[in-house]
Amino acid sequence: MTSSRQWLVRLSVLVVLLTIAGAVSFVRYVRQHRPDPRLLAVAPFDIFVTGLEPWRVRLAEQLTEQLGTVAPLSAVPQAVVRERWQGQSRPEIAALDLARRTSAGMAVYGRLDPIASQRDSVRIQLIVVEAGTGRVMIGIDRHWPIAQLEGLPHALAEQVRQNYRYPSE
Repeated sequence: MTSSRQWLVRLSVLVVLLTIAGAVSFVRYVRQHRPDPRLLAVAPFDIFVTGLEPWRVRLAEQLTEQLGTVAPLSAVPQAVVRERWQGQSRPEIAALDLARRTSAGMAVYGRLDPIASQRDSVRIQLIVVEAGTGRVMIGIDRHWPIAQLEGLPHALAEQVRQNYRYPSE
């Protein structure tokens, strides 16, 4: 009878130790993989302007590059984005999911639309969404001349930097 009690005590101690080890491991994992609020995941842009389709990835690549130069922000490399991007039907939701899967604290989704009254310009809409809460932190909606699309990533990165606020934890 005593040996069965000792066996039960040892087994209980083992269960408690395994539970503690599991909890410590989980806390460590969560700390290592928590979203970085200064890291942005830039999704490929949606382009609804005929003839500008090549800019879909190009804008994302150049914006990623520009965000890397505006401290304190950085961006997930586009090679990682290409590997993990799954945004066919709902790209704005997929951008948020991308940020979460890359430990980025912010998701960036943008789109270009035609302007009916102006054939030489496009409408750019860009949102920066906090990955943890889904709250829109920055919204940009402006017209941009098609002839100056090369300068758009720099202008967007600068506007994001100017409007960036450290998100609440």
